[in-house]
Amino acid sequence: MSDGCCNRFPGWTLLATLMCCAGAGLYCPTLFMAIWQTRELFETGGRKASDDFNLLVDIIKWASVGLSAWMGLMSLVFLCVGCMAKNVTDIKSSGGYSSNVRGGICNGFTTVITYLLFLLWLGVSCFSVLPVFLFYLTATVAVTIMTAAGVDCINLKQFGLRGLFAETTTVGPTVNVTTAATPAGTTATASNFTTDPWVFCPNDLDKFQGAEGDHLFLLYCLALAGALLVTVSMVHFLMAQAANFAHIKGSREALKYEDTKQREEQELNIIMNSRQNLAGNW
Repeated sequence: MSDGCCNRFPGWTLLATLMCCAGAGLYCPTLFMAIWQTRELFETGGRKASDDFNLLVDIIKWASVGLSAWMGLMSLVFLCVGCMAKNVTDIKSSGGYSSNVRGGICNGFTTVITYLLFLLWLGVSCFSVLPVFLFYLTATVAVTIMTAAGVDCINLKQFGLRGLFAETTTVGPTVNVTTAATPAGTTATASNFTTDPWVFCPNDLDKFQGAEGDHLFLLYCLALAGALLVTVSMVHFLMAQAANFAHIKGSREALKYEDTKQREEQELNIIMNSRQNLAGNW
């Protein structure tokens, strides 16, 4: 009896379910913490993020929570459907041709949903690659953009990030930087880079390249790994559901043959009984 239960249990679907739950469980907390710490890192030095940026951060955080919870629920649904589809393929335990047809329809419907979820998580995985790539460049590539005062600073407006900070942001104390070379007898000019929230100078960039940046890089890498694990689990679900659909189709043909054979035997028995009754009357 235990062997029969094990044979009817969808092992590949169970493996895909475990992979999906593990990937969603890894993706949700890591992305939630990463996007929250990224906003804090950009707000360093007294900067204030804009309302649009805060809204975008909140949307990404809670979308990751909802999407992970939804995937956990859907993986359990796929496991239940896999158990039913595996049971339907067994001719002896099935409820007949109508039960086989219902099982095929249910399995086909879940296959379509799984394919759509696969496309969704493929897009999520591609989206998760972007912060990993950016933080990798930040940690490995030395950014040296010389300004008029000879200081290595970058302006985020050059990268189209105008909506990152509020226009009324007041950043830290004023820091005057003297030019590297001044003519004799002239006064050294000073330039203020800390009053513009979009300007990041070496002190700010060091935080992206230091321990905080490395921690964020690790979190985004884990989020990417979780998204890829869920994507691979969707592929496993599709493979298992395609195999179940093929088995259901094969068992449907076998059921048709069994039904036809039973009807022919019943008709043959009726004919033989009729002949025997006629012979007995004579």
